[in-house]
Amino acid sequence: MVVFRKFLIALFVYSSLMALPVQAQRGGDARAAVQSFFNLLKMKKYQELYAFLPREMQQRVTREQLVQMLKRLDDFITIERMEIGRVQQRSIAGNSFAVIDTTLYGQLKRPLQLNGEPVEAGKVIVQQYLFREDGQWKVATADGHTRAQFLKRYPEFSRGFQFTQPQFFLRQNGQWKAFSRK
Repeated sequence: MVVFRKFLIALFVYSSLMALPVQAQRGGDARAAVQSFFNLLKMKKYQELYAFLPREMQQRVTREQLVQMLKRLDDFITIERMEIGRVQQRSIAGNSFAVIDTTLYGQLKRPLQLNGEPVEAGKVIVQQYLFREDGQWKVATADGHTRAQFLKRYPEFSRGFQFTQPQFFLRQNGQWKAFSRK
């Protein structure tokens, strides 16, 4: 069960690491920003990702800590792909915001059993919250604290978007099964 929890944590951390701000590649498109970050993560350009951390996060995490964390996660799970779903983008009170539905798929590098059956893979469905700051899209879904600070700073963000809670799934015997973290 400990290994299983590590797997879910690793998959969630990867999805949360989308919370780094990313320079959009095509004309300020929030979808392109999310895809750009995922591409850097998949290419294991961990050193480069540090430059995308907001100043507040850089004060809490050093470049070396970020790189080591990502390397440890990479020892445990391979993120195979990401699907981008619905994109909600609005300008509210002079600020640009977006909410993007993403699904991340991961493959375990070590065997894992749950209820006597092997776990083949995992996926997490999670929304990325973005806002534009200093000409870059930044994502504010790193963790509960970051999200709460973001909502406190931008209360208008809570209006005008459809929000969903993260969902976790495991693939066993070729079928995706919902998993509750509780």
